Amino acid sequence: MNIQETQINFTILNRFMVLKKKERLAHAYLFSGPMDVGKGETALGVAKLVNCENLSEENYFCDVCPSCLKINSRNHPDVHVIDNEDGGTIKIDQIRGLLGQVKMRPFQALKKVFIIRNIESMTIESSNALLKTLEEPGGNSLLLLTVSSLEKILPTVRSRCHTMPFSALSLRVMARRLMSDDGEFPQEAHFLAHFAEGCLGRARCLKEDKIFIQKDAIIDQFILSSKSEDFVKKILTDKPKTKGLLDILLSWMRDSLLVKVGVEDARLIHIDRLDDLKFFVERYSFFVLNDVYEESVKTYKLLADNLNVKIPLLIIKEKLRYE
Repeated sequence: MNIQETQINFTILNRFMVLKKKERLAHAYLFSGPMDVGKGETALGVAKLVNCENLSEENYFCDVCPSCLKINSRNHPDVHVIDNEDGGTIKIDQIRGLLGQVKMRPFQALKKVFIIRNIESMTIESSNALLKTLEEPGGNSLLLLTVSSLEKILPTVRSRCHTMPFSALSLRVMARRLMSDDGEFPQEAHFLAHFAEGCLGRARCLKEDKIFIQKDAIIDQFILSSKSEDFVKKILTDKPKTKGLLDILLSWMRDSLLVKVGVEDARLIHIDRLDDLKFFVERYSFFVLNDVYEESVKTYKLLADNLNVKIPLLIIKEKLRYE
């Protein structure tokens, strides 16, 4: 495996390399940052780094020794990953299972590693059980926790971990990665980088979900079309699709405001539809475009509150009738 093609955060990995060399590894670290920026992959990278049998000055880990291979295949007896399966919660039984192993000696590894992903999804009971583990760590154990926001977890959990922040990739760097690693064309890579807000994993998920087909359908059949009521009715039967429509609408209206004031460069998300954007903004005043943008923001919030957005969407379409 070429680690340059993964989502591993090499800045974080470098810090762990230094800590390992100086024998100053703490017992618990908290990886904090938005979804899909490589927190989980970096945690597995750390597990390999601290247990690699062929570690050298040139590499973080060899990726070919028995320890690395077992971690890659998720069957290492001393490396455990706990997650919120199917997007649910992390149950107390999962944490109790961890409690029983933290203080045990490693079977094969130099250090037992416990990776708990998305700890914001823990129940109160499981959070309290984790707190007990953090207060009474095992000498040969390393806990690596991930969270999307520090505000979503108990302060007592935060205070007992060393926090390592993760940030999204710069849009330019991410677009380059999508072109070099995934073979994307420049305009597709540009759109994915902007729309995924610098989260490489999210960009790849968007591509798998055929985002380009969805994007063009929403632009052509809702935003630019004078007859879109049937399209709206069809979309409204599926909340994720409705959210997708609003995501595209918001990004389109944002671009429209920029084009209206003369921007026609890489700051635009929909640079591949620049001709359509220019044609679109010629129909409306800046006031109307801004009004529709604000209505789109309000509608997005209504959807987040599980409220019906059919009427707000039809109002938006009414505002976009040709002047």
